[in-house]
Amino acid sequence: VTWWQLDHVKSRPALRYLSHKGCVHSVAVCPSVNLVASGSADRSVRLWTPTLRGESSVLRAHQGAVRGLAFFPEGHRILSCGDDKLVKVWAVEAQRFVGSLTEHTNWVRSVCVSADGRT
Repeated sequence: VTWWQLDHVKSRPALRYLSHKGCVHSVAVCPSVNLVASGSADRSVRLWTPTLRGESSVLRAHQGAVRGLAFFPEGHRILSCGDDKLVKVWAVEAQRFVGSLTEHTNWVRSVCVSADGRT
């Protein structure tokens, strides 16, 4: 995952994190907390605090590649989706699985959360 500072474009990225074992398919930036999530072909979601140390925590998320991510507006939960036909809800701070949305008949490529966090 490469983090760029867009307030002044530089020729080199500000931060680069190298922990996924597969290609990264999705990145989401939390709107309310200093946190970035990345989803990968390695079936995991990583939660990063964008610092020079590049430390992350891992959610063992799906049985297939993780294709999409979306934070809830308050930043306490995140959705992930992927090739296993599931959308999963995660509690960010506790780093625990909350539940699945299971009615999809094929892989799920993207997710989003409404501004009020209700849909």
